[in-house]
Amino acid sequence: MRKFDRSRRLLAGVGVAVAIAALLGAPAHAQAAAGGQQAPGADPPAAPVVTRAAQYSDEENPAGFWTAERMAQAVPADVLTTGNREPARRQATAQQPQRLAPAAAGQPGGDVHAELTSTNVVGKVYYKLPTGELRSCSAAAVNNPARNMVFTAGHCVHTGDGGDWMREWTFVPAKRQDDEPFGRFTAYALGTMNGWAQDSSWGYDTGIALLNGNERGRLVDVVGGNGLTVGGPFEQFRTIFGYPEDRENGKSQLTCEGNSQQASVFFPRQITIGCGLGEGSSGGPWFINYVDRPDGTGRGDVNGVTSNGDIFGNLRSPYFTNDGEGNLYRQMANG
Repeated sequence: MRKFDRSRRLLAGVGVAVAIAALLGAPAHAQAAAGGQQAPGADPPAAPVVTRAAQYSDEENPAGFWTAERMAQAVPADVLTTGNREPARRQATAQQPQRLAPAAAGQPGGDVHAELTSTNVVGKVYYKLPTGELRSCSAAAVNNPARNMVFTAGHCVHTGDGGDWMREWTFVPAKRQDDEPFGRFTAYALGTMNGWAQDSSWGYDTGIALLNGNERGRLVDVVGGNGLTVGGPFEQFRTIFGYPEDRENGKSQLTCEGNSQQASVFFPRQITIGCGLGEGSSGGPWFINYVDRPDGTGRGDVNGVTSNGDIFGNLRSPYFTNDGEGNLYRQMANG
């Protein structure tokens, strides 16, 4: 594995049951996964866990909770060291790649000119912990039939350890400094996998949010959507985006690129890359086949998300599988 080739400021205006929460009421409790024998290395089938009541401070104007002052107070979610959690125990073997969603174009341009290496399909997430603290993460739009999905880290949607769901969940695509060129999109449903929601296993630290449209339209129609590929070799060239607090104070997108590999035999359902993005980059996409475009419409296939790091400063992502993240996507794809 080689270290990342670049880490630069973006110049733009810019096992596995599904847990789904309609934002956000009482804690959801996992149902048991379906029984039966699994193939070696396979994830168990998905078992949905649902809460129904939406929860925002202001139901008439949910995005209005995030004043400039509150955004400034939002502390980036930690990129914690993997050793703080139990590793995924289930063996992981590389799978054949399967492309579940193609990329989709959005509206051209935006209110802010986007320059080279920027992308409108990545944005900053703001949310409130069940205990009231304000946090931020990163996320990326993914094409789906309802045209309203983002992928992020599981710990950006759920506290883990059998806990509760995040509140006031709002996505701001292509945010840069105080500019919000495409407005805000509030979530009406969150999803993660039981491996995270119940066990806090980093190998299952993947999350999805389904978003309400705003005055411009549905998210993917407005900014475009990335594709989604599950499986594939552990060793691939990847492009990672995020809003790390240790650079630019989390106010601008940054990216790094490099070759990934399987994290270790102790963390088999994770991949790792030598990349120095810090707190706030949690949930940012790990792209394969990323195509850079100078107008901010660059897209790729999401094949991982920033989850955690090791003591040497390397980042880690869950290794996406068809029966894990693929099932999570399919159960939420139609909105």
